[in-house]
Amino acid sequence: MKEELETVPIPYCYVWLTEGYHERKKLFRAYIQGYLNKNEPGLQLVRIEGMTAICKKK
Repeated sequence: MKEELETVPIPYCYVWLTEGYHERKKLFRAYIQGYLNKNEPGLQLVRIEGMTAICKKK
């Protein structure tokens, strides 16, 4: 049985919010995790592809 994945578009503001930060990838991922916790509480982040969060149901 294959797991169902859902896509969530990532707001562009997170790109410029993390601009210039020395650990940008880590901060970007943390921001996306926070965004999902607040706006999509039933989803868990699996990976980020471009400006899309790939998630699975909790």
